[in-house]
Amino acid sequence: MAYVYTILSSQPFLVAGINDYDLAKTNAMGALITFATLFGICIFLIYKGNSDNEKEGGREYDNGDDYNRLNIDLKKKYGSVATDSY
Repeated sequence: MAYVYTILSSQPFLVAGINDYDLAKTNAMGALITFATLFGICIFLIYKGNSDNEKEGGREYDNGDDYNRLNIDLKKKYGSVATDSY
C-alpha cells in the first residue's frame, strides 16, 4: 500500500482506470494504516501469548516426552494409546 500511495502521489498517470486520484491516495493511506495497526496488534498478542506460556511452564503438550497432541488427548481419555512404548 505504501508503494501504491507513492505511485499515486508522484506519477498517477501510470495507474490506469482511476478517475479520482485524491480519493485513491486517501484509500491507499487508510489501507496502509489499517494493515500496520493490525499487524502491530498481532505481533504484540503473539509475543504476549508466548510470554504467558513461558510463565506457566510452557504449553501442556510440550511438557511431556511425547509432543503429539492427539496422544495426549487419548491418554487423558483412555489412559494409554497404541503408540506408547511398553
